[in-house]
Amino acid sequence: MAGIFITRGMSVSIPHFSLRISESGELEADPITLHVRFDVCPTWIQIAKRHLDAALIAKANRDAVWQGTDEEAKAQALEVEFEASMQAIMAAAIAWDAVYAVLREHVTIPPSTLEKWRNGRTARYTQVAEVTRRAFSLTQKGASILRDNLKQIYRYRDLAVHPSGKIEAPLLHPELNLGMEWRFVYFRAQNAELTVMAAAAMLWDLAHNGKSKDEKISAYQKTLAERLKEIFPDSPPTVPVANSNA
Repeated sequence: MAGIFITRGMSVSIPHFSLRISESGELEADPITLHVRFDVCPTWIQIAKRHLDAALIAKANRDAVWQGTDEEAKAQALEVEFEASMQAIMAAAIAWDAVYAVLREHVTIPPSTLEKWRNGRTARYTQVAEVTRRAFSLTQKGASILRDNLKQIYRYRDLAVHPSGKIEAPLLHPELNLGMEWRFVYFRAQNAELTVMAAAAMLWDLAHNGKSKDEKISAYQKTLAERLKEIFPDSPPTVPVANSNA
């Protein structure tokens, strides 16, 4: 190929390269081959933030529409908020899948644990949390908090990807004080904001404060920190106080 186009966020490495002196005394070298990798974790956080912004706008519109009597407009407002919120939450979960993929390359999981995961169909969030714990030597308390938070993020992801086909009783929408489909209750702007900001805040904390003995993970931290700073230029992402348990 004529060359390689390098974009922001890509990592470049030279996997094999050597110099040698030939019998004639000339310096020889192998052809240089570049390997590249793009980390999609910050990209998915950026996508999550974009959909979250849309969800918050949709919520403001929903609040305004529900002051009126147009039932069709009310239903449409709920749909728009639902779609934006669901996409924001999904993107946040995928961001953690992406960081897991990077860390997994540098973390050794005992074969017995891998077999246990396979045979027991261990939940995804448990695997992600364990790999992260090993990558950064998290304390028991820190690992527990991470696992509990990831459990909730992946719970919403699973609701989006594998929704129940059962006909179920309506749930109370805590903001509208009215019973309706579960999707409008779970996938609303407030929950999207909690999920996205929690996912981003945990990544920010690992990127800036995580301690790893692996040089490649430490280098990845620096790159991740730089890209997250571009997404949150004014201040680190903070998790809003929840007003509901839904």
